[in-house]
Amino acid sequence: MKSKKEKKIHSIQTRKNQIQGITPSYPSHIQSPIHDLYFPFRILFVFLFFLLLQCQSNGDSKTISYFQNKEKTKTEIQTKWETLAPSGIKSLTYMVMMGDGEVYQSQIGVSSEAKIERFKIGSITKLFTGIAILQLQESGKLKLDDPASKFLPELNLVKPKQEGYREITIRDLLTHQSGLPSDLANGFFLSPEAKEDEIYRSFRSLPKSLAGLERNEPGKINSYSNLSFGLLGNIIERASGESIESYFRVHLFDKAGMKHTTLMENLEGSELITGYSGIFWKTKTIRPVIRDLTAGSISTTANDMGLFMKAFFRSKENKGLLTSVSFDEFHKTQIGPVANFEMKLGLPVMKSSYQADGKTVWFYGHSGSLPPFFADLVYDPHTEIVSFVAGNTLGLQTGKLKSTNTEVMQVLWEEKMGIQPEPSLPPLLGKNGAFPGEEGFYISPMGIHEYKKGNPPTLSLMGFDVGLIEKENRYGIDLRVLFGLIKINDPSINELRVEFETWEGNPIFTLYSKDLPKGVAGIGVKFTPDNRYPDAQYFGTFITKEPYAIIPKLKLEKDKRGFPLLTIYYALGGMENTVQVPCQWEGDNTLRILGYGRNLGEKLTIGTKEGKPLIQYSGGEYEKD
Repeated sequence: MKSKKEKKIHSIQTRKNQIQGITPSYPSHIQSPIHDLYFPFRILFVFLFFLLLQCQSNGDSKTISYFQNKEKTKTEIQTKWETLAPSGIKSLTYMVMMGDGEVYQSQIGVSSEAKIERFKIGSITKLFTGIAILQLQESGKLKLDDPASKFLPELNLVKPKQEGYREITIRDLLTHQSGLPSDLANGFFLSPEAKEDEIYRSFRSLPKSLAGLERNEPGKINSYSNLSFGLLGNIIERASGESIESYFRVHLFDKAGMKHTTLMENLEGSELITGYSGIFWKTKTIRPVIRDLTAGSISTTANDMGLFMKAFFRSKENKGLLTSVSFDEFHKTQIGPVANFEMKLGLPVMKSSYQADGKTVWFYGHSGSLPPFFADLVYDPHTEIVSFVAGNTLGLQTGKLKSTNTEVMQVLWEEKMGIQPEPSLPPLLGKNGAFPGEEGFYISPMGIHEYKKGNPPTLSLMGFDVGLIEKENRYGIDLRVLFGLIKINDPSINELRVEFETWEGNPIFTLYSKDLPKGVAGIGVKFTPDNRYPDAQYFGTFITKEPYAIIPKLKLEKDKRGFPLLTIYYALGGMENTVQVPCQWEGDNTLRILGYGRNLGEKLTIGTKEGKPLIQYSGGEYEKD
């Protein structure tokens, strides 16, 4: 007879062998989307956290086995979340599914005894929107490759940047490659006291706001877009003949048994939990109410998210939210722009590859951020393992939500499969060592970066000049503070990689790690200043009169490096963030933001109003202060 140890080894090996069936047979194409609503700010908070607290972790931890030990696993998961709440995050809720069909959920931190509390899940809403579109395709009311103008004739009012562009399809909107502006900032946030009729009116007015906008060629550039998903919501209404809340309620929420989930703000029997923000002291924030409902408005509970995932997985047997064919389409890598690196995107779920016993494992998911609320969902559709978390506080710990959720997912997978999956770096591009880039300036959604050759070469990231040292035939980051005397030795930073290459013929760099897929943070594109500027009267600070503006002000100045420099101020969850981007003066009252990706490549128009300088940007008007 076998000993207990031999039986355990045999059981673990049996689980390892099951991995053979995990790799999906989906075709691979190339993508470069950004998956998070305010990803640059999430990275900023992570960096601030490391710098302010001077983390000195060496990344070593004792190996613990969770195989087929649900109680130990649940205890470990609870402990992981307790490190973030309530000290750093006022409240968070989480849910896990361990592949046994059961939903395990809990809430940590400040809570109300009176009612069930909902958390905003931000851009995870986009998964529900994608499912709704596929449902309408199943019922014959639309096709993914239909021109979007079939349902949104207002798109014909958008001017192509060049003649001859093909039409935008519904699939283009779903995969963030429509060529439309990433967002329409003007009117994005509504009054926290807005009633349902006002919210509906703003949501349905979004297609009318397209008049006068400019679009790039679809299928050429990925630019994460709330605008696209707001438009998809309007397509759902027009194709189904139902109001958007009614459609989601009947065909998604009720079908999954979700009783405490809504796109709108109020729902009998539950309430939205209060949000907070702050670095050291937390203060209450106003309720974030948005126009682009189907881009990020859902509020829900952890238990309801478990019911949603159970119904979603039943689609594999044609008994859930989708048919099995649509379920496969949802997870299939979609065709995207030609690039030298691969990013995987479904409709519109993100895909990340892991290695387990030499085999490739795919995890799927999406993050959501509607500050002060942040959420993250990751799952494996094969084993039906799921980890979901949502928090209500914008602060230093916010950036740890996603990385902790990834750790939880790995523990869950080990409990079921007997081996912990390891995130894998993408393959090299046929190079035998780190490839030096071209010296000069680069622009990404995180701002301006200067690359300088040397020993080691340096690259500016988030205001710091970091040394680039060879690791795994790529560049790793050597981050030091206090005049280079103190090395930040946190494993999250140690695992970051920088790679120089080309994209669409342009020199670029990518920033990524095992937990940060290549391309997710955008790409840094080289640019050369041309020392052309608009008239001096257009330099200065410009303010919008829009209440609750997501972008309350802009600042345009003449940068000494030879380009117009635009500072964009974001008001998010009670805190202000800024991004600086270089522009190019095109003449004819037009400035072009340089770069590719979220809110890059878009234009500003300058002029005067009642004799005062004026900037028109992202659908809004900004008058000189």
